[in-house]
Amino acid sequence: MTGENLKYAEVILPLKLKMEVSYIIPENLEPEINIGSRVRVEMGGREYIAVVRNISSNCGEYAGKIKEVTGVEPAPAITEKEFEFWEWMASYYMCTIGEVYRAAFTSSITEQEHKKARNRPSKIKAGEEFSKLSAAQEKAFEEIKQSFSKGVPALLEGITGSGKTEIYIRLAKEEIDKGRCVLYLVPEIALSRQLSERLNAVFGERLLIFHSKQSPAERFRAHKALRESGDGKGYIVLGLRSSVFLPFRELGLIIIDEEHDSSYKQTDPAPRYNGRDCAMMLGKIHSAPVVLGSATPSLESQFNVASGRYTGILLKERFYGAETPEIVVLDTIRESKRGKMNGLFSQQLIKEIENTLLKGEQVLIFRNRRSYSPLVQCTNCGHIPLCTHCNVPLNYHKGKGILLCHYCDFRIRYTQVCPACREATLEDKGSGTEKIEEKIKEIFPFATVARFDAEVTRSKREESRILKEYAAGKIDILVGTQMISKGFDFENLSLVALIQADSMLALDDFRANERAFQLLTQLSGRTGRKHVRGKIIIQSAQPKHPVYHLFETGSDTVYDQLSERKEFDYPPYVRMIKITLKDRNRERLSEYASQLGDTLGRIRNIECSGPFAPLTDKIRGEFLLVFWIKFSRNSGSAIKTGLKELLTSFESGKSSLTVATDVDPV
Repeated sequence: MTGENLKYAEVILPLKLKMEVSYIIPENLEPEINIGSRVRVEMGGREYIAVVRNISSNCGEYAGKIKEVTGVEPAPAITEKEFEFWEWMASYYMCTIGEVYRAAFTSSITEQEHKKARNRPSKIKAGEEFSKLSAAQEKAFEEIKQSFSKGVPALLEGITGSGKTEIYIRLAKEEIDKGRCVLYLVPEIALSRQLSERLNAVFGERLLIFHSKQSPAERFRAHKALRESGDGKGYIVLGLRSSVFLPFRELGLIIIDEEHDSSYKQTDPAPRYNGRDCAMMLGKIHSAPVVLGSATPSLESQFNVASGRYTGILLKERFYGAETPEIVVLDTIRESKRGKMNGLFSQQLIKEIENTLLKGEQVLIFRNRRSYSPLVQCTNCGHIPLCTHCNVPLNYHKGKGILLCHYCDFRIRYTQVCPACREATLEDKGSGTEKIEEKIKEIFPFATVARFDAEVTRSKREESRILKEYAAGKIDILVGTQMISKGFDFENLSLVALIQADSMLALDDFRANERAFQLLTQLSGRTGRKHVRGKIIIQSAQPKHPVYHLFETGSDTVYDQLSERKEFDYPPYVRMIKITLKDRNRERLSEYASQLGDTLGRIRNIECSGPFAPLTDKIRGEFLLVFWIKFSRNSGSAIKTGLKELLTSFESGKSSLTVATDVDPV
């Protein structure tokens, strides 16, 4: 092929590249390469699988030596809708399209393209598994359909136990019967595993599961099934936030369950996207209606209802007619002065647990901190062992006999000998789920006690065993972190207790009160089913805190919280971007931050604050400094485009510096 007749493929590489990259298409491969094809190319001495975005007879302004495409992957082409979604994500979240592609197609998925996936027949199981809706559910269902007919997303605010899932299933079945696909998003793997059994009873092998803990072969099966969907063959995909990258063909409905949950947000690496917000855009691209659901909708979503962007739909009746739980806030300072505390537990709480067990009912004890204790300290010299890579105390994990960093996984063997003064005087301080489990077993030796946190649930088998045994009543007391607050149904659970509840309020975050209220509501929803009224006991040193008052009284907090956000210029009334600078040299980082601060200060129409050292100012050997940017909702696109160019230019040439941009941080 002569130089004049050469064809070039402009490709997307799974790398953080600021420039377009083109490769020569060899004559023998030309018939196989089209826009959307995945091709093998060489870059910097390594081979990558890239995606062809454009084919042309010129290579743009690139003046260097251009290499050839070395091969073509036997995989279906990326569609224009997928490209549109990627390009929107790169623009909105201020990253490169290569970083989006890397998130969409991990190496494990790509390698599976060469292997044959086992096809399974598509069928929906017998009608008896399909629950009949109550009158309240039927009304909500019809209101959602009316919202869809107007092209408006629906926000279903339904108290825990009101039967939101049955409504989702009915909506999903309608679409699958039409041969279209449904995306059902949930925030946590544990929740997806419990829900999958329920969905499987209705949809059988039309159900696809997709999350990071699955094997590459399982994830590839979802990719393959969706690429081959259509022509009357629809699937329901139950997945976490990364499911928005799946290759949907005939997408007829998106369900976003627990839409308020911060687990939908990807924090690292880029793209730092919110799965909920990306699913909204995915719905627009595919012209698919979206229903969001929560017992405690986010203020952002409630703002969208107030402004007419969403239709608000209420479901305030529990499906089985159970009463709302009794709420008790215990003053731990007062109880301690009266001599009525037994270590971590008030005597009243111990009595309540005892009575619950005597009635043959179950208990959930909540503490949102895994490990035995969050730190150890020397009682002789005061030394606290810190991570050598992160500026944080090491957590004590008694069962493993280690001190562990929860940021970088650095660990050392635990001994009582202080590394500073060499005395055997190290003692644990504070409590985590492991310590609470130990102490509860001491107080109730005849009860069956289990723990449910990230430590235990790393094993899929162990996680499933605990949930099944607790649901079956074989576990009397479950000690858990926030993982257990989300969407689980346990019929025999009648008492929920929060230990050291104030830790959820002591956060340097304008969303702290909103999240605390959401958590309390979610936890209260776990207790009380059918004819049993539940109880939630909150042990607090701040019993008069406004969050507890609002929770006890059942007040409508939306108006007050939105007014407060507006007064202090916080989302959803403004847009926010968090810019984090990272460098292994503290002095060099400070100099870079000073330079960037001067530049940011000259940009019009933004409010810039910083640089600030975050609470944890060193992670994995890198020091951190943070800027916060605020700007009008109406000027977001132009400001982000200019800011992205500025930050790209600023980072260029500074090999030691990393600039991480987080749009809409949570």
